[in-house]
Parts: sequence; C-alpha cells; structure tokens
Amino acid sequence: MTAHLSSIQATTQAPTPPPIPRLPAEPGAATGGGSGTAPAIAGDLGEPAQVQREIAQGIRDGLEGTTTGTQPPVDPEAILRQVTPIIGMSLAMVVAIFIGWPLARAFARRIERRVDVGTMRAADLQPQIRQLQESIDTMAVELERISEAQRFQARLMSERSHLLPSEQQRS
Repeated sequence: MTAHLSSIQATTQAPTPPPIPRLPAEPGAATGGGSGTAPAIAGDLGEPAQVQREIAQGIRDGLEGTTTGTQPPVDPEAILRQVTPIIGMSLAMVVAIFIGWPLARAFARRIERRVDVGTMRAADLQPQIRQLQESIDTMAVELERISEAQRFQARLMSERSHLLPSEQQRS
C-alpha cells in the first residue's frame, strides 16, 4: 500500500503555492503592491486562473489515485491473525475480573478466619485468668497451713526429746 502511495506522489506534482505578499513598512499602511488596499483573497495575488487550475488538478490527481481498483484486496485471514491475540487478552481479562477477583476475596477471608480460630480475645480470657488467680491464692493459703503444722510438730518433737532424757533418769 505504501508503494502505491509513493507511485501516486511521484506521478503527480504538488501545486505551487501562491506568492506571499510583502508586509507593510508601518502598521496600517498599504502593502507594497502599489494599490491602496490589501488583496481580498489569495487568488488576487497573481494569476487567479492559474492557481485555481493547479488546485483543481491536484484534487483530480488525488481522487484518481484512491480508486478501488488500485488498492490491494483485503486479506481476512491476516486480519484474523492480528485480532486473535487481542481477543485472547480480552477474554483473559474478563476471566480475571469476574472469576479471579471473587476467588481471591474468598481465599483472603479464609485465611483471616484461620487466624481468628487459633487466637482468643482478652475478654474471653479474663474469667479464666481470674479463676487461675483465685486457685493460686487458695494454694498459697493451704501451703502456709501445711508449713505451720510442720513447724508445730518439729517444736513438739524437739521439746519431747529434751524431756525424754530426764524421764529416763527417773526411771
């Protein structure tokens, strides 16, 4: 297709642009054309018929080059080969959005629940901690009683041992 366009450009000549008028020496002054007014349109700058003919010829040449007989035929298989990867990517994106996103959310919720099952909140542990504290206090009181009883028995035994030798002498 680019070869076709370059052949059209090579056979047609670009129309020559109209000449640019000279600028006035001072603002508001007439252009250097000699008349007191500026030209109204570009066709007034020179040979209007020649410029119009060149423009018409350029338009005709451009239209002749774009006829359907000179364009290569459309290859539907080539278009299909180019469109197939785009369709595949689009379908993958739709699958990721409508199936993958809910699955990812469900997996995240499952992980959160798994973490919550193994942990207990402080409010749930407070009654158990209070009961444990009371049990330790009760054990400390019982231990003190046992130790007091042992001290008492030890004192009795020591007093008895002092009494025994004197009693043995009497007998």
